[in-house]
Amino acid sequence: MSAQRVREIVADAPYGILATLDGEQPRLRPMAFVLTADGRLWSSTYRSSGKVREMEKNPRVEVCFVDRKRCHARFEGRADLGGGPDKKERLLEINPKVRRHFASGQDEHFVHIEITPTRVEWTEPGFGEYHLVDW
Repeated sequence: MSAQRVREIVADAPYGILATLDGEQPRLRPMAFVLTADGRLWSSTYRSSGKVREMEKNPRVEVCFVDRKRCHARFEGRADLGGGPDKKERLLEINPKVRRHFASGQDEHFVHIEITPTRVEWTEPGFGEYHLVDW
């Protein structure tokens, strides 16, 4: 199915729900993500956040977006927390809301999250099957 359809769902969703693992316990959090031109998800968090420790131990994550029509897109992937000042500054440019938390890419508390998708799928509202997307 269409990668464009997934991009539309992400653009219309107010946030994505990030799923991590804390040992064997799943943890879910709403977060603001930017879908980059090359198909990766970028976000930010504080170094002190529990999700940072969880992704350092297990970088496998999933993010689910639900749009206003209740279509949803799911991204399985691997999280990389190593984005340096250049990526942080770029995130501050493309998502100005990040400035509410971090003034610059030099902030030592600022963690840049980059999720590289390994599987992307979407579905219409209801109990339909997911459509695998060639991402």
